[in-house]
Amino acid sequence: MKQKLSCLIFFIIFMSPYLSAQQFTAYDYWKMEQDSSYQNLLRRQNSGETLTDSEKTAITVKKTKLDDYFSKMSDQEKAFYYQNRANWSQQPGTPKKVTTIQEENVYAGERSFFSRYLATSGVFGYFYGWATIGVFGIESEGFLVGFPFLTAGASALLPLITIKDRYVSPNSLQLSLYGKSMGAFQGAALGVLFTGENAGDNPELILGLATLTSIGLGHYGFHLGKVKPWSQGRVALYTHYGTLIPIDGLALLAAFQSESPSLYAATFMGGNVLGYYIADKVADKYDYTKGDITSTQTLAFLNAGLGFGLIPSSHYEGDFASSDLLLPALGALGGTIAGHFWLKDARLSNQQGRNTALAAAGGAVIGLGATALFTPESPNPYFLMSYATGMTTYALIVSKYKKQNQASSWLNEKPTRWNISLMPQNIFLNKEIASRAIAHPEKRNYMLPAFSASLTF
Repeated sequence: MKQKLSCLIFFIIFMSPYLSAQQFTAYDYWKMEQDSSYQNLLRRQNSGETLTDSEKTAITVKKTKLDDYFSKMSDQEKAFYYQNRANWSQQPGTPKKVTTIQEENVYAGERSFFSRYLATSGVFGYFYGWATIGVFGIESEGFLVGFPFLTAGASALLPLITIKDRYVSPNSLQLSLYGKSMGAFQGAALGVLFTGENAGDNPELILGLATLTSIGLGHYGFHLGKVKPWSQGRVALYTHYGTLIPIDGLALLAAFQSESPSLYAATFMGGNVLGYYIADKVADKYDYTKGDITSTQTLAFLNAGLGFGLIPSSHYEGDFASSDLLLPALGALGGTIAGHFWLKDARLSNQQGRNTALAAAGGAVIGLGATALFTPESPNPYFLMSYATGMTTYALIVSKYKKQNQASSWLNEKPTRWNISLMPQNIFLNKEIASRAIAHPEKRNYMLPAFSASLTF
């Protein structure tokens, strides 16, 4: 009995990775998509009908669940989903399971981002240690070496104690990282706003506020990712505009040659608020995926590079003006807007979004190499050639993914009152039917329509 029990336990332990890998399947995800109430709400929304707040919330919650389920599927299941989703509704006999199982790397099989959250918490903890040393002016050599490592270790271990279920959602991880990073700049800006012209005389205050706001906003971002039913695309919009708008605001202020530190600080903090507001409005109007926003950010970066390429070459030789920064800043903003129009209804997956960024980077590197062959003295050809080659590879792969996704995406099936079918092949079949009717007049024969149309009232 003990031997059988031992064999059973060993079998369960050995098979658990494979069982867990297959728990999140393409067919189950497709069935979740086809929920009748959800489909009805989408059809009403796409037709322009005004939905109630509860109905909008229901759509948002359902999309969040779908995104979370999809992120937990293996790459093989995701590929199987794209290959078969168009056939499952038409051919009930289509295979519903992946026929082969491939071993995945350690990160692909994770059900959460808990380990990544631990690692990033440790990294930020290390910097918090140095910030603490700077605030209190500690000069002990041993303390300088050891204290940052102590805070790094404590920051990595603290989530093990506080997060009971060991689960960190993608949104919590992204918002936590963004809150810690942007919080440091917001805290520093707040310190500059308080001290004004005397900011250089109060580095401890600025550094202390930066540390506190980084920690506070990091925890707040984690909490928002846990309780808010936001899609990953919506979260990516918040982080994108929350970074882009403040930078553009600072560039605009620099163009007017302002010398007030407080004004720069207020512009940065106000830009954060404006960025979140714009992101909220964009997310309400269009349901972009995280892959769409990753691709949009890539286009913004490419256009920022174009802006640097358009700065007159003489300015790089010593005549650089603060107003020159407007070109890359406006280029990034223009690239973002163009990306929204270009990627509307593209529905890029996370991997597809990353692939567009990698393709653009690869194309830009090719441009750099090709330009370096001619060793121009001005940096403009490097920027312009990199933009041209990067934009070419970007456009090619985005067009490929858009066609691939739209070919079988039920999201683009907008409801229509008309149902029209053209069947020209029936003309030839009717000739055969006519000849048989003449040969067998006692039998009833039916002609097939070459055209049919119906109107739903």
